[in-house]
Amino acid sequence: MAKVTGTIRINTNPGSSATAGHFEVLFVPYAGRLNTKTVRVSDLDDLVALLMNLKISEDEATRWAGKARTQGVVLIAPVERTESQLKENGLLA
Repeated sequence: MAKVTGTIRINTNPGSSATAGHFEVLFVPYAGRLNTKTVRVSDLDDLVALLMNLKISEDEATRWAGKARTQGVVLIAPVERTESQLKENGLLA
């Protein structure tokens, strides 16, 4: 499969009285049209696990997850992954 270069965007949604807080993870490609999907993870441990599945080291994944929790929006760039890696993690349809 082809490699795709782009940015991983993590949005923190603190939730409300009706919904629980969560993180939304989206892959935004630099070029081309891809059918990308947003993945919701419920807590910080799940976010770290998702980033590690995307071949980001444990230390880096923990650091990015911590930034997402405190800053609200985090962009991880540049990221080059195969289409199959993105599909396996639910970021690509």
